Formats: sequence, C-alpha cells, structure tokens
Amino acid sequence: MRAYKPQGHESKGSICPDNPHQNGTMFGMQDPSQTLVQIERYIEGGRLELSEVMATQFCDHMMAVKKRDAQQQIHLLKGLRLLCDVCILRQKPQQGLPAAKRMHKERKKLVKLLKKHAPQLLGSMRPEHEDHLRAGRIFAAAGKDGAAKKSFARCEDLATGHLQAACLAASTVPSTQHVKRLLSAVEAAGPVIRTGGVFVLEPNNSPAVALPEVIEALNSGANGFPEFAEACQTKSNGLSAQREAIISGEQAANAQLQSALDSLQPKHDYYQYG
Repeated sequence: MRAYKPQGHESKGSICPDNPHQNGTMFGMQDPSQTLVQIERYIEGGRLELSEVMATQFCDHMMAVKKRDAQQQIHLLKGLRLLCDVCILRQKPQQGLPAAKRMHKERKKLVKLLKKHAPQLLGSMRPEHEDHLRAGRIFAAAGKDGAAKKSFARCEDLATGHLQAACLAASTVPSTQHVKRLLSAVEAAGPVIRTGGVFVLEPNNSPAVALPEVIEALNSGANGFPEFAEACQTKSNGLSAQREAIISGEQAANAQLQSALDSLQPKHDYYQYG
C-alpha cells in the first residue's frame, strides 16, 4: 500500500501539521503497540484524517519487515483492521480495499505462526467472523457486490445468527439468501430492549444492533423481494410495536433481564410456614 499524504502538507517527512515526523519516521514506531493505541485514540477522538495517515504508514512499515515474528504479525493484523475501520468511517472504501484483502492473508499467516510457536495464544485471537464483517462493509461500499456477499455469508456461517452481518447484507447487497438469514437472525435476537436511551436488539452471540437499522434492513427485504414482503413487514411491525410498548410502560425496557430477575424470585414465601 502506498502511504497516504493529506493535501496541503507535502513537505518531506511531515504527516500532519500538528504531528511532524522527520525523515519519514513515525512517532512511536519503535513501540508498535503504543502506536496502535495512539491510532485507536485518534479514531475515538474523531481525528480520522490523522488516523488514516498513521494507520497507512504503520501498515507499510510492518509489511516492509519480510520475516515477521508472531508479535510483529499481530501488530500488522491489528493495523490493517484499524485502517479498514477508519476508511469505513471516512467513507473511502476504495482506499480500504487493499487492506481488506490483505487482512485475511495476514490472519492466515498469524494462525500458522501461532500454531508453530505459541499455540496457547490461538484462543485469544479476535474471532474470524469480525474480519469478514469488516471486509464485507468495505467491499459493499466499494461496489464489490460479489466479494461483499461472500464476506457477509462467511461471517454468518462462522457466527450463526449474526444480526449485524444479516442487516448489512440485506441492506447493501440484498439476495434471497440474505433476506432469509435476516429473518432468522431477527427471530433469534429476542425482544427489543432499551439501553442508554437507545432501542436495540441484542443477540447472545453478536453485537447489539440499533432498532432503526434492523427495521431498515427488513423494509429493504420487503421492497426488494415480494416473496418475503409479508414476513418482513410483519416482523418490522412487531418490532415497532415492542418499541411503543416500552415507551408506554407496557413492556419492560429489558425483557430478557426482567425474565432473569423474575426467575431468581422465590416461588413461595417460606416465612409463612414459620
């Protein structure tokens, strides 16, 4: 990948006006883990242009190391993930394509290295389905529909009922199979809940998804595939009704939690036998 340079700052060795680096050396590159932490902080703080610059140069630097050990491979893989994420946030999927493609290759290399040198660390790797979801978002935004469909499907195969993947697939690269998966994922996700003032569906094995995003995906499925129109509309209406019931107080804001709490309540007042 070619290092990215923001417009208006072309002086040699300079990456950004408030973060100059002489001789092209990135601050903190001597400590890759600290550089990755800094990139994450910049992303969280909304400094996305600087994040993209640093992530791009970080990945270039790590890929220039021809014989990477396991720790260097871990750093590279995390850098590629961050670069994909910031390209999604900046709506620059074309720039993220090389990183998305490289990410899978470098993950395979890391697995191979860990199996040989540190098998005890395999269990601590980020789940593979997360990388396929990340790549799917890049491919879909870049108009690579075939690759996006494969990525979302792979994510759902690795994490059955992955609601986020199902919603993105049905909304961005809709197909009969993706709408079927969406309906199944919504059904498995359980009731609508309200957390932090936001209405979401919260599956057991994948991240919570905002209710409007789920309803939008269902509406997309209903509009694009007449054979699923009734099922999608029924499910959408049901979710909206649950939201209104929570607002009116007729349904618990977290029905799953309430059910768990209810199960802890004693069935009898044992003191009455005293």
